[in-house]
Amino acid sequence: MPNSNLDSIYTLSKNGLTLEFCPKVGGSITRFDATLNGKTIPLFRPYDANLALDPLNFSSFPLTPFSNRIGFGKLDFNGKIYNVGPAFGGEPHPNHGSGWQSEWTLDEKGDDFAKLSIRVPKSADSPYDYEAHQIFQLTETGLSITMEIKNTGEEALPFGTGHHPYFVRTPKTSIQANLPKVWFSKDMVPTELVDVPDMWDFKNGKVLDPQNLEAKHGGDGSAYIDHCFTEWDRVARITWPEFENTTLRITADESFGHFVLFVPSKGDFFCAEPVTNATDGFNLKAKGTKGTGTIVLAPRETFKGVMNFDLE
Repeated sequence: MPNSNLDSIYTLSKNGLTLEFCPKVGGSITRFDATLNGKTIPLFRPYDANLALDPLNFSSFPLTPFSNRIGFGKLDFNGKIYNVGPAFGGEPHPNHGSGWQSEWTLDEKGDDFAKLSIRVPKSADSPYDYEAHQIFQLTETGLSITMEIKNTGEEALPFGTGHHPYFVRTPKTSIQANLPKVWFSKDMVPTELVDVPDMWDFKNGKVLDPQNLEAKHGGDGSAYIDHCFTEWDRVARITWPEFENTTLRITADESFGHFVLFVPSKGDFFCAEPVTNATDGFNLKAKGTKGTGTIVLAPRETFKGVMNFDLE
C-alpha cells in the first residue's frame, strides 16, 4: 500500500543543486545533490525509497530542543531534576530531542527556499514546551540551514540544536577538520574533555576508514567513532575522490561550537554534525563543567543559528 507521506516530499532547485524534504516525517531532508559535468553527485546520502519512511534512513534531520543524548533521561537544571524522554532503539538515553520524531508544517516555499515550523507542548515525557523553525535556502554553491528555537514554556530551560546530515562513505572518502578536543566516556555519556588522540587528528585530512579510527578513547575498543568534538574552527571539508573529486565545505556560526562525528564500523555512510551543545552537556554544566555549549532560554526567548554546506 503506498505511503501517503511520499506525496509530501517537496523539491527545491537552483544552479544544478537539488534539495528534497519531507515535513511530515520529522521535517527531514531526503535528498541533497549536485549535477556536475552531467553527473549527479550525492552531497548528502539519498533516501532509498525501498526503506521505511524514517528520518534514520533519510539525508538529514533537525535536532530540537537539544542535540545528542541526555544521560539516562534525567536533566539536572537549577536544582531540579526533570524527566526527559523517550529514548529509542533500546538505548537508555533520549537522543536528539523530539523534533525529528514529529510532524512539521510547511509555512513557505519558493523555487529555492522553504520555511518549516513545529510546535511541541510540554508533556509527561518532557518539560520542553517550544516552537522551532527551519529555513532551507539553496545558494549558488550549496545549502544554508537556519535553525530557530523559542521557549514557549513558563520556565527557563537549557536548549540546543543542530542538524544530523548523513554522507556517503566511499573507500577513499576523507574529512579535513581541526577538532582539538573530544568528550569521551565508556557508556556514551561523556564525563571528561581531553586532547584529541592522534588517530582522530583530522586537521590535515584523513580517509574515513573505521579500521584505522578505533574508538579506544570512548568505547569498548570497537572500530568506530560516535563522539562529540569541540573547540573546532567551524570549518570542515569532505572530499570524495570517486565523485569527480568533489569537496563539500561545512561551515557554521559561532553558536555551533561542537561537531559530532559518527563513523560506524560497517555500512557505507557516516555523519558529520554541527551542533550547539556537548553530548549530555546540560548535565555537565550542572556539575560545573565549562564549555558545554548550553543555551539557557527564558520564557519567550529565542535562539537562532546558521550552518552552510557548500561546494568548493
